Amino acid sequence: MRYRADFHIHSCLSPCASLEMAPEAIARQARKAGLDAIALADHNCAFNLPAFASACAGEGLECLFGMEVTTREEVHMLCLFDDLGTAVELGGRIYDSLPSIPNQPDRFGDQPIVDGQGNILGFAEKFLISASGYGVGDLPAMVHERGGLLIPAHIDRAVFGIVSQLGFLPDEDFDAVELTARGDPALARHYPVVRSSDAHQLADMGKACTLLEMEQLSIRAVRESLWAR
Repeated sequence: MRYRADFHIHSCLSPCASLEMAPEAIARQARKAGLDAIALADHNCAFNLPAFASACAGEGLECLFGMEVTTREEVHMLCLFDDLGTAVELGGRIYDSLPSIPNQPDRFGDQPIVDGQGNILGFAEKFLISASGYGVGDLPAMVHERGGLLIPAHIDRAVFGIVSQLGFLPDEDFDAVELTARGDPALARHYPVVRSSDAHQLADMGKACTLLEMEQLSIRAVRESLWAR
């Protein structure tokens, strides 16, 4: 079966995302956009993943659970899992490692934690765009020992991409690299390429996606499909 997948979507929890990005709205929009599988990847935390799991189940939509970690080097890295509890556990570790810098909603935007119906349960107190306490070299073991995928995000961008921040793409144990819709595949070197929308508003979902041949969605199936191309 061919999956049309978008594995980099932000909910309203990310301060840079629109407040319309409630998990329930994301799941509905994914169906409208013709997506077969999606992943939520908020900045440096996993607080909205339980609501996302509920919303996707309600739509009969397959999903992965993730986050976009900012490393000490200010590189954005996608961490994806097919087990909700595992993603939530690692999300807690990443959030706890953030500096104790409070969010300033008037300046940066709100960081609401919501339930499956979009009701606000609370707010993430730390500023989620801060760099975590973990480096690029720390994440491969942390993610892979938990059965996840590690993918440097938007490596062709001038900010927060691994090439722009480090000056090169290192030989680490990455499962793929992410490019934007028009990113040059030559930047990926020997790594498989994932393309994602990095959607911060509903209208952007599915504008870039990855086609995967799988019988059903799982981390193992995604990895095998990526490396078979």
